[in-house]
Parts: sequence; C-alpha cells; structure tokens
Amino acid sequence: MLYFMQLVYKTSLFALLIGLFLPLNNHAQTQAPCGTNLGVSPWLRDFQTRINSSSRTDEVLYLPLQVHVVGTDQGTGYMSKKAVFQAFCTLNEDFVQANIQFFLANEINYIDNSDYYEHEFDGGYDMMAQNNFSNVINCYIVEDPAGNCGYFFPGVDGIALSKGCTGPNDHTWAHEVGHFLSLPHPFYGWEGQNHNYSLPAPAQWDGWEVEKMDGSNCTTSGDGFCDTTPDYLNYRWNCNGNNTSSTVQTDPNGETFVSNGSLFMSYSNSFCKSTFSDDQIAAMRANVEEVRSNLLTVPPAPEDIEIAVQEEINVITPAPGALAEGNPITLTWEPVPGATHYIVQVNPFNFFSIIFEEQVVEGTSIQVSDLQANRTHYWRFKPYNAYNTCSDFTSSASFETGITTATQELLPGESLQLFPNPSSTGQVTISLKTTTSGQANWQLIDSRGSMQQQGSFVTLAGTQDQVLDLTGLPAGLYFVHLQLDDRQSVRKLMVY
Repeated sequence: MLYFMQLVYKTSLFALLIGLFLPLNNHAQTQAPCGTNLGVSPWLRDFQTRINSSSRTDEVLYLPLQVHVVGTDQGTGYMSKKAVFQAFCTLNEDFVQANIQFFLANEINYIDNSDYYEHEFDGGYDMMAQNNFSNVINCYIVEDPAGNCGYFFPGVDGIALSKGCTGPNDHTWAHEVGHFLSLPHPFYGWEGQNHNYSLPAPAQWDGWEVEKMDGSNCTTSGDGFCDTTPDYLNYRWNCNGNNTSSTVQTDPNGETFVSNGSLFMSYSNSFCKSTFSDDQIAAMRANVEEVRSNLLTVPPAPEDIEIAVQEEINVITPAPGALAEGNPITLTWEPVPGATHYIVQVNPFNFFSIIFEEQVVEGTSIQVSDLQANRTHYWRFKPYNAYNTCSDFTSSASFETGITTATQELLPGESLQLFPNPSSTGQVTISLKTTTSGQANWQLIDSRGSMQQQGSFVTLAGTQDQVLDLTGLPAGLYFVHLQLDDRQSVRKLMVY
C-alpha cells in the first residue's frame, strides 16, 4: 500500500462548499447528523437508468480503509484503540448484506492538531489534503467535524467522523461510507429546508421534483432509487416500534406516509438503522467497479480473516501469579491463530475501564517498565488482523512485582511516590525521599510524549513534598519524570 500523500488544490472548491454543506433546519440537535449534501451525481443518474440490467453478484469486495485518529496539539483526546476497532467491526457488519468488507490498509495514523481536532469545513479540507493516503478510503476520527456527527468531503475524497457518534452501536460510519460510494440521502432535495409537515408537499422544492408515494416519479425525484420510499425528514428523528417516523408527511398528491427509519442513509437515530436497499447496494458495488476500481484488491484467503476464539491468555512468561523481578518486565504468550497484531493492556488492578499501559505489537511479547512495586498486576490482550477487528479481549492473567520495579536509578534509601494515584482531584503530590541535598527538576509528560508541565524544587536529605496542580488536565495516562543531580526516576500517573 502506498504511503505518499494525495495532494489536491483548493481552486474553486470553497465556492462549492456553500452548495455541498447546507445548514440543517431548526429541528437539528446541537450536533447535526451529517454535513454532506451529496446529491445525485451524473454517474449515479446514468447508473439509475440502467439499474435493472446491472450485474448483481455475490462476490465479496474487499476495500482498503485508512483510519486517522486526531488529537489536540498536546497529543490528548484520541479515541481509544479499543473503541476504534469496535466501530470498525460495526462498519463491516453493516456492509455484510452488500458483500462489501473493509480492511485496515495500514496502522492507525495519529495526528496531533487542535485545528483538525475541532474544525470547520475549511479545516477539514486542509486536514484531508495534507494527510490523505492514496488508493484507500481515508477516515478521520475527531472531536467535532464542523458541528456534525460526520461528513464526506468529495473535493478531497475524505470522511470525517465525530468520536462521539462512532461507537460500537452507531452507524454514522456506514452512513458516510455510503456517501463515499455515491449514495445521497433518501430525503435529497430537502436539505436545509423548513416545511410544515401538516401541509401537502409542493410538486417541486428548490428546483427539485418532490417524490410521490405512487412511485410515478421515483427515478427523477428524491434519491432516484425506486426501492427507497419517499422521505422529507431532514433532521434527526426517533423511530417507533415499526422503525418508521412518528411524523406523518403528505406528498403532492395528498397521500400520507411515514419515513423508513431502517435505512442507513436516513436521518433516523442509530438504533433504528439496519439496512441498505437492494438498489442502493447495487449502486455502491457498481461505483466501486466503475469509478473506484483503484480500491479493488485480491480477496484474502479465509485463514487471513478468521481469528481463533481466545478466552484466556496462553501465558509463557511470567507464569500466572509468579513473581516478576527486574525493570523492564517481559510478557510473552502463545500466538493466536489468525492474529497478526495484539492490543496488550497492563493494569495494577483487575479492571480495565482505566488503562495504565497499552501497546500494539506484531509479535507475541512486550516489555513493560516502571510498574508499581510489591503489587499484583493484571494483563490481557485483544488479537486482531487487518480484516478482523471483532475479537474480544481475553480474560486477564496476573503476576507479582518485586521491589526492583519501583526504583529507577535512585540511590539506596531514596524513593519517589505520587498520591493520590489514580487521581480524580485537581492536585497530586510528589513525595520524594532523598539522601542528599540539591535541586529536583520535574516534568509532566502525556502518553504521546508531549510535556504538559515542568518545574523544580530544592531538596534536603529526608522527605519533601511538591504539589502538582492538574486542574483542567484531560483524563488519561501521564508520566512524572524527576531529575535529581545525576539520577532520575519516572512514575506513571493516571488522571480520570
């Protein structure tokens, strides 16, 4: 897979933004469902005239997808690897019916840029223009993509997703990939419009023919698909027990109807969504074969997809419950058939809602350092490969640490402690016991290696405390690095 960036020009595209990204009506929630007003492209209009004669095979199309996870300038705010993989698994589940599957083209690409983390459309353009990989579907997971849950930007051929709308039970990702593969909203023509739904719809709206229930104009109105029923609802809406809207709409002929909330391309809430229509599927597959053939790849062998179920870690070292001496400590395990990578997590407690140590490795061993002394630690892993991120984490195994893991180049009789740790308060105390006098320099470093705070204090033989103010610091894993004359020590700090 090529890694060079796709360079595109801004010429005339910002003028196009006004038409591509219209504001939603006043029904919209604070975060709009989607910022894409793709419309029916010339290619799609042509395909819809020949849709009944299109080839509909059962061959699974495998398409490469590049995940970009965006954080702040300080390297904070990333969506977790676990959450990314869960969402990616949901995306593939959503496309099973279309016989389209996505695979991870490369490792996750992390980007530290606050202007991208929360951006408007011009910032999204810059983000994609500067960071897109070629011959893949580029997807960026950010905090706020221009006030939307997501959008597809055709000018630079990228997708932006809000991490708050990209959970394991959300379908925003499927919705935006549908746009990438040519699909408009079923309510196309109503974007940005206000309408009194107690009144019949006009025959035309903003120059676009309004779809009728009798199907007489289904090819020339709405989304142009005859197997998606009319839908005029351009705001986020809840479905009822029948997966339809509670809002009754009236077409230009006076016939009443409700919208179908099961369609991924509608604006119904995620729990309503479950399907693409047959004609939408035919269009997406044809779009890949006719327009995006650069994405087509050789199908993988079954053994490249399947991962053996692994409920427990087949530990090699350290043996479960054994004492692990030294710093760092090496963890090794038996390989899981079908897995090429592992997410490994290590914690000083037997729950993993907060993670102290997390690494992604290709082999079957890792080294972990700076563990707490004289304590039981727990570890687990999630096996995965480029085609399959759906496996679960194993149950945890444990080991004990000795006293040597607690010190790192301090003299005998010296120690460094942080309390409280983990901390949810605004202050944490560095407690340093030394055998000499001098000056201690400290740094607070985040999990991406960016320094967040620094300072110094005078030390005397004995114990002294230094208070760190963590007010406003984002939750996450940090490291306190202390330099004392010719020696140093590092401690992990979890803020939640």
